Amino acid sequence: MHDCILQSCFNFSILCLFNRTLNYYYHYLYNYNFDHIALNRQRKMSDPLLVNELEDESFRDQFNDLLEAMNDIATFDPNREEGAYEALNQHVLQTVTDNPILARIVNESNISLLAVACANLNLDTSHHVIKCLIRSYPVALLGTSGDYIMYRPIYMISRHPEHCVLLPWIASNYTWVLDHERCPRVVFKLLQMYGQRQRTSCTATTMKDFFQAYPRALTQKDYGENVLHVILQGTQECEADLFKWIAERCPSSYLLEKDYQGLIPLHLACIALSQYEGSDSYEICKCLIRICPESVRTRALKLNGDGDILKEQGLPIHFLQGGCRHRLAREFVVCLLREHPESYDIPHPLSGRGLPSSNPFIQSIKPHLDEEKELKETVASLKESTSSLTKAVTCTNDQLMRSAFTVFDSWATSYINSTEDKLQLISTRLQDLCNEGRESDE
Repeated sequence: MHDCILQSCFNFSILCLFNRTLNYYYHYLYNYNFDHIALNRQRKMSDPLLVNELEDESFRDQFNDLLEAMNDIATFDPNREEGAYEALNQHVLQTVTDNPILARIVNESNISLLAVACANLNLDTSHHVIKCLIRSYPVALLGTSGDYIMYRPIYMISRHPEHCVLLPWIASNYTWVLDHERCPRVVFKLLQMYGQRQRTSCTATTMKDFFQAYPRALTQKDYGENVLHVILQGTQECEADLFKWIAERCPSSYLLEKDYQGLIPLHLACIALSQYEGSDSYEICKCLIRICPESVRTRALKLNGDGDILKEQGLPIHFLQGGCRHRLAREFVVCLLREHPESYDIPHPLSGRGLPSSNPFIQSIKPHLDEEKELKETVASLKESTSSLTKAVTCTNDQLMRSAFTVFDSWATSYINSTEDKLQLISTRLQDLCNEGRESDE
């Protein structure tokens, strides 16, 4: 009897477990189908609408009218009424605000209103129009399947001299667009706009706002180049404060990474210093050897199309040895030789470039740098000895030893002070040599 009761209980438990499992299974299938249908519906709702397939003829007419008006404003017309551009801005803004679906429509060439606005509404007074189109249908930033990258609005905005300043706003509100596989790495186009900022609206503030809204851009690369490479290659000198701000937030490995030319950031900064003769490039160079001293000893490399090393090129000093024609370049050559004295006699791999020691300015500063190095080593040695002896004297009561140490400490202090005076004189002499004109290099 007892066994029968146990068997019945066991059978009942198995039946309950089976029913519960079956319920879970049906519940899963129901939710899966529901979610799958909802996902497909969401995807369908986000797809662009072809203008010729619209059932509502009024939407088709409004879309075509706006498209034609924005294309027309881009053509020169001496008879166009004053204020026509602003009137068009207001018309597009009001029409799209009333009918946001217009931003989702594309013509037979898969061109959206956003793409045409980015291409033809070229003034910053149209930014509110572009923002309205993006808010109405942000997917339009990515263009359509099969189009060329240059026709994608997000790419057009990034390389537009006025509209590029919208990227921080896009990064803040539509980060998923920048993460999308169809979105190019727009940070590099934005950096190029910054490098041409005399002709664009992109500023250091624009760059910082973008990186703060989209930190991932700091780690992106484009054809082997990182952000430090690109920001140093503009047609206008990079601002030192911005470079330092970016360098502090980039992976430290970027400081020694080579671009497609085989150059690290310090090589590019030395080229910029020679080219622009500006204080910003000088501060960038000093920043790079401070945070990455190893870069002073890093050679440029000549690479083939596949990135393979063909041969070694010059050190950072080789990029400046022929350009010591202005004060800041001279001052940085002094910094390079202090950090890497051996480079004085290291030849450039290309024949005909000569040794750094063949440069008259470098010849003139070498004796002073050698004396400075020797004196600094002596001072460092004396300070270390004094410190060690101080610790030893504190452990003894021997009056003779204490007296001897007092004499030595007095002499060492006096010698260090006089040596530091000599170092100051050497520093002044080096500064005078750096300040001398071009004539000393002739």
